[in-house]
Amino acid sequence: MLHDIFGEITFDIGWKRETDISLFGKNYTVKLKIQAYFEEDGITQEQEKSYLAYREDEAGKLHAAEALLRSYSDAPTTRFCPKTLLFGRDGSCALLFDDVEEPEEGIAVCLLPEEKVVSQDEYL
Repeated sequence: MLHDIFGEITFDIGWKRETDISLFGKNYTVKLKIQAYFEEDGITQEQEKSYLAYREDEAGKLHAAEALLRSYSDAPTTRFCPKTLLFGRDGSCALLFDDVEEPEEGIAVCLLPEEKVVSQDEYL
């Protein structure tokens, strides 16, 4: 489906496509996921607004993510690998990371509406 705001997306337990981000001077291709339980659920206005706010200040949001990761770990560049940029039905936004020290858990760097680091279990 070609969405006016998100571009070309496909449905597979949520709307998805790939996107590129840069953290700590390194480029990553991550999954952009717009949360939806059923295709008929569509995309909420909150998700659209959140995505537009993220895109408007993408560099600032990624810089904030770097700062949060630095405060969370002494070695964020080797410990964490970004995997998913997730937009919740309520407009929340978080970057989900694999964690080499906790491979079963991972972390979520929340970017909207507030900036903080939590476990993926807590976030999801």
